Amino acid sequence: MPNTMILGENEYGLAERAILFDRWLSTTTLPDVLARPAVMTAAVEQPAPVLRKVVIRRRGPELLVEVHTNRPMSPTFLKSVEAVADLLSLPPGWNSYSAKPIAPQNSVRAIRLLAEFLEPQTPRPAVVPRVQGGIQLEWHTESIDIEVYVDSPKEVSFFAEHVESGESFEGPLAGQEQVLKAWVQRVSGK
Repeated sequence: MPNTMILGENEYGLAERAILFDRWLSTTTLPDVLARPAVMTAAVEQPAPVLRKVVIRRRGPELLVEVHTNRPMSPTFLKSVEAVADLLSLPPGWNSYSAKPIAPQNSVRAIRLLAEFLEPQTPRPAVVPRVQGGIQLEWHTESIDIEVYVDSPKEVSFFAEHVESGESFEGPLAGQEQVLKAWVQRVSGK
């Protein structure tokens, strides 16, 4: 059964609390392959959730973001989605100049990227608004900097740099998904 997360005013219902505190490690009991009477128990790490659907709705003055997945979501993913959802409440001119409000379709694209690239051990990215209505996801460690720019659902680019070695990459995400995944894994300690 798919999991659903609805973010409103940072309040979670019982179903959302259950998802928040669900463990990423599950115990599976397997029969012994040598047909001995003993049973082997192994801890198996579940893969990241597969994102089924993201829906953004307005209910009166409140904006709700629904995320539907096939597995429990990590606390890092939930907090990151919450940060993206919070940006949707920014009014026009939020930077005291002429910044545009965050486009809902950019929020959906950012959430899809988070679902694709965040692993349970990945640190939470900083989620930053962009003045043209886009979203920026950032990871900064002592030696690695990654910035992902979502300017529209089809215009996604990123910059990654290893400060100590000088290794870097900058360009569009299209066709370079594995490059970004490798950089995010490095931030995750892999």
